[in-house]
Amino acid sequence: MMKNIFFLLCFITVCIADTYMHMPRGSNNRLNEKSANRNNGNRMFDSQNNNRGGYNAGDMDDTNGFNAYGWTGNNANPSKMYDYNDDNPGNVQYEEPFLAGSVLRHTHTAQHGCGNDKNRCTMIMGWACDTRNVAQSDFTGNQNNKPDDARNGMRFQARNGLNTGTSNDPGNIRNIANTYNTNVNNNRGINESEEFYAYCQQRERNKGLFTADQKLQGNTQKYTRQNPGGTRRGLECPEERDYFPWWYPTPWKQAVIWTYNVTKCEEDVQKSQFYEAKGHCHPYPNQLNSETNNKLNSIVNQRNKEDCEADDGRWEELQWQTRTNPNSNTGVRPPLCKLAEWSQVNNLGNVENSEEGGLPRYHDWELPTINELESAGCHMYTYAGQKYSRVVVRLRYNMSTTDYNPYTIDANCNQDNNARIQSPVRQNPSVDVGVDMQGLRLALNTAQTGRVFQDRSHVMTIMEPPAQLTNKKVHNVNVQGKRGNIVQTFPAVEYDFWPRTLNMKPNECISFAWTGSNTHNNGNPAGDGQAGDAGEGTGGTDRSNLIQLLRKDESYPVPLDKNENDFFKTADCYWTLNGGGVSSTGTADELNAQLYLLSGGYYKEWSELEDKEALDVLLNNVSATMRPITCCPKTTGNYVFVSTRNNNFSNRDQKFVVNVANQGQ
Repeated sequence: MMKNIFFLLCFITVCIADTYMHMPRGSNNRLNEKSANRNNGNRMFDSQNNNRGGYNAGDMDDTNGFNAYGWTGNNANPSKMYDYNDDNPGNVQYEEPFLAGSVLRHTHTAQHGCGNDKNRCTMIMGWACDTRNVAQSDFTGNQNNKPDDARNGMRFQARNGLNTGTSNDPGNIRNIANTYNTNVNNNRGINESEEFYAYCQQRERNKGLFTADQKLQGNTQKYTRQNPGGTRRGLECPEERDYFPWWYPTPWKQAVIWTYNVTKCEEDVQKSQFYEAKGHCHPYPNQLNSETNNKLNSIVNQRNKEDCEADDGRWEELQWQTRTNPNSNTGVRPPLCKLAEWSQVNNLGNVENSEEGGLPRYHDWELPTINELESAGCHMYTYAGQKYSRVVVRLRYNMSTTDYNPYTIDANCNQDNNARIQSPVRQNPSVDVGVDMQGLRLALNTAQTGRVFQDRSHVMTIMEPPAQLTNKKVHNVNVQGKRGNIVQTFPAVEYDFWPRTLNMKPNECISFAWTGSNTHNNGNPAGDGQAGDAGEGTGGTDRSNLIQLLRKDESYPVPLDKNENDFFKTADCYWTLNGGGVSSTGTADELNAQLYLLSGGYYKEWSELEDKEALDVLLNNVSATMRPITCCPKTTGNYVFVSTRNNNFSNRDQKFVVNVANQGQ
């Protein structure tokens, strides 16, 4: 029995809390629904969130939502993402590309706050990557006993899916291959693999965990205090989801941890897969078809190397190749423990001491480098000679009380009436108020005093920088939010450039890019919120563009031929993903970077003004997505930008400020 458990995600109050990622865009289990509510809260993962919230997968068409994914062929059809010469990308899903090592400002909101004196809060942001080509079946070819072919559960082939159905359950270990094929044929969204869940639903759960007075309905890893009935959501393992560090191998790598106790967080990180090998027993590939399910179940339940090999299984210990020297270029960076900034309880709002009157919690995340991705075992795709990896970002949120010590309470304190053991917390207890008065009842659900909340991104890509941008610091400037006013989008947000303000140095670079959906109609069912999609242009469509202003408190943009403080005329500009030069200086017909951005990516150069259909003044014939363009200013200055489509003075504002200054200015 495992009793020495290091809890990080364990104790949450009875309130219904929610957490939402806004950059990268969190899905909250959405795909491309036109409704304000998501269709299926069990689709990919257990979020525990309200049915509202989340952002649709981005698409590239100018009128319709996607109807094809493009995961056939040797590479996951990157041409729709990266080919700047493709003027007709069609209605396909878009996997947002970012340059490896660039800075992405992650942001999220959490309903019950963090860093305040009412609760103990921990939030973990991490990522997982494809370990095999998503276009290839993992169950074809030579099946043999080579260790590299062993089905260890760490396979990750991310698919957003084409419908909102939940992936099929393998049911048993021998059915993994058939279930994999069924899920692919049914176009289901998937993160964790079929074998990851199949092992989870057969392995014995950790009986050293505190479960209060909850009666778990089974003894495998799919049953936890939060999930006593063993409900399945996608193919994630509930025990892995609810605890960090987990005692089995996981495909998820942590990047940042916000916590109320940095010292304890750093101790927990030392016990994670970054510093400790996590061992497990699993079948060899040929055993998946030759052994009985009883035999396979026996194999995955062995807990040490000797018993595993005696049962004919393969014992494997997995540990990330961790970067121990911060100046090294080898290995994966361990997670950063940060003291959580104060934010208000019962408010999806801003944190203390953030600039300009308040911002939600954020972190300037330096994305993994190509070396880190390779060190983490990520499958490296290639496009035009450049490597890239497909990743999913996960955020988990825990908020706890101090009714008992989370680091000393274990299974010995579980409710046991026969042994006269009383749990320190009980379901809806009547509590003593003293002076011989009758007790009063607390609304306390012990399944929720160990509650974890979660959001995940759609698939995004991290790509090798082209030669022109190698060794350059690149800041990503994107658009967060979706179509609608504040009550129609809530608990998502309205459009905004993100970051809103960027401070940078000369010769650093900005990669401008965004993605959106053509089906953000926020229609019925709308749950407790308001249906509708207030905004400009065709209903339900996300659109953005970028053009310069003189001042932030103005609405009229500066005409290109009148702008004497043009940000782009002091910059070298490139197509972000292939390094091709984009002119931004000279006469008006040479200002291609400016034209590209003000048209939301519709025009790439001035000659297209005659060759293409005229740009709609509300950008209705522009794609929801703009492929990235990078500009590197060479001189100092202060610049303000606006999106003409979405800037509506009375109720919404989409502006961006960049300050280019030498250090110390």
